[in-house]
Amino acid sequence: MSVDPTAGELHPRQYSPKLRCSTKAAPADLLDCSSDALLGRNIFDGSFLSPLVILRASAIQHNLQTMQEYCRSHGVQLAPHGKTTMSPTLISRQIEHGAWGITVANAVQARTLFDYGVRRILIANQLINETAINWAFEAVSQGLTLYCFVDSQEGLKRLKRPKRLNSPHTEGISVLVEIGGFGGRGGTRKFSDAAALAEQAKAIDSVRCVGVAGYEGVFKTDASDALPSVRSYLRDLADSFTRLANLGLFDIDHEPIISAGGSAHFDDVVDICGPVAQRHNAQLVLRSGCYVTHDHGIYQRVSPLRNQQPLQPALEAIAQVTSRPEPNLALLDIGKRDVSFDEGLPVPLWRQHVGEQGNQRNRVPPSWRVSKLMDQHTFLKIDPNDQLNVGDLISFGISHPCTTFDKWTHIPEVADNGTIVDVLTTEF
Repeated sequence: MSVDPTAGELHPRQYSPKLRCSTKAAPADLLDCSSDALLGRNIFDGSFLSPLVILRASAIQHNLQTMQEYCRSHGVQLAPHGKTTMSPTLISRQIEHGAWGITVANAVQARTLFDYGVRRILIANQLINETAINWAFEAVSQGLTLYCFVDSQEGLKRLKRPKRLNSPHTEGISVLVEIGGFGGRGGTRKFSDAAALAEQAKAIDSVRCVGVAGYEGVFKTDASDALPSVRSYLRDLADSFTRLANLGLFDIDHEPIISAGGSAHFDDVVDICGPVAQRHNAQLVLRSGCYVTHDHGIYQRVSPLRNQQPLQPALEAIAQVTSRPEPNLALLDIGKRDVSFDEGLPVPLWRQHVGEQGNQRNRVPPSWRVSKLMDQHTFLKIDPNDQLNVGDLISFGISHPCTTFDKWTHIPEVADNGTIVDVLTTEF
């Protein structure tokens, strides 16, 4: 896939916030400097405070190319979920690697990315708040191509263009009827409700119904029955699209869209919804977001690409041992305020003893494990005979990257030798 100019062109370097005393891990000699001052520093030079979260540049590049090739070879589009990183730098690279647009969860995220230059945005929720709706139409009048979900008549009725913008020359908002399932998240539960919404959209000049959308990830339960439940839901989603298309309920002036696909089951989405999209000359738009950094936990276990061309974990957290209070216990200076813990605890990867210079890393014994996280502490269980001293460095892999990114305003991106090649800022 080549770069789609309609997705937008970001200029993240326009916004280079200064390093402050509150900037996690920032070296003391660079406070009040631009984050660009970190470029060329090495994370092992002794100037960084602990803990420190980093991104591996080689892994990010591998993941961007891998997902781009996957979408190209399967003839689908990608609108990665921006909430994963809310990093303009990473989102810019996703667009450079063929992203059709960017997905967001709400109007605040949409407003932020529009300000950075994204010009095709999909809000994977209903727009209900009046102020948010007014902003949305204002942004559309300024060149934003906007999609959002609808799953209720009340939600659809709210999408009225403000009177000051009530011109036939002002573009409207494209809506996707959200198809849900019992026990799931948002979305219509009956096809008759979905059809009524698509029909109702025809009478509202500020919107146009262009397809359907859904989210299959919520239907996973456990390893024994997750796949049948997910695939059954996706068959309902594809069937709803087919029936609505056959009824002529999609706007004829716009290419129809089917959208689904988190980071765990996008292969099932392609398998089930792909043929339907092809038959109707529609776009199948995936919304996977976590692929860009992957992880050492949940997505390493469930990624559809794990047995083909595996994605590479890019996100690591480096912490120091602060206490050895018991023979089989070490405490470290990292906790819930710093890393994800909602989908699994951090995974110890390597260690570096006090006094070792540069990128001298040794794999930790396989028996080491994190037993508990507190706000600012990690409990690491080790073998009493293992050599681990106060001040030693331990690197951890993360499970579920989304809830690590929102804890850091600046994240160094490093080469394999630890040299900082970029500094990613986040906009949560």
